Amino acid sequence: MNYWTEHVFNTWQWWFNIAALLLPVILWWKLVDKKKLMEIIVYGFMVSAFAIYFDTIGETSVLWEYPYLIIPLDYILIDVDYAIMPVLYMLAYQYFPTWKGYTAANIVLSASYAFLAEPLFVKLGLYEMHGWKFIYSFPIYVVIAILCKWLTLYFIEKQTAMED
Repeated sequence: MNYWTEHVFNTWQWWFNIAALLLPVILWWKLVDKKKLMEIIVYGFMVSAFAIYFDTIGETSVLWEYPYLIIPLDYILIDVDYAIMPVLYMLAYQYFPTWKGYTAANIVLSASYAFLAEPLFVKLGLYEMHGWKFIYSFPIYVVIAILCKWLTLYFIEKQTAMED
């Protein structure tokens, strides 16, 4: 706790993480289709849950770490797992309703996360890798996107069948 208070809290990296947590959510609220709000939120919560799950595995396996956390009692990058990743995936889910468009959009998003965002976070000192490589992240991001869309549509189909 002392280390976090003296070396993390109120640094530019800490403020960067705060902004990266809040700004995507504000943007999402302005862009989200309010008529499909519940469906999109369910999808986003699943993305977040999978992101947290994989982040926890990576962090506890010491494959990577985050030196600048928003709160000292956590070890995941809250802004990525709770905001950046779910928001961008939710927007892809909303704007690309067909599987073909959605898959293409998420391949681009996944490549952007793995080969642009992760290296940027490393360069900024927000993400440290220990034996992990950017290429390993790419298929995980793709699988999260595909699985979450499939599960969301599956649940919608089951609910619709029960209502009929």
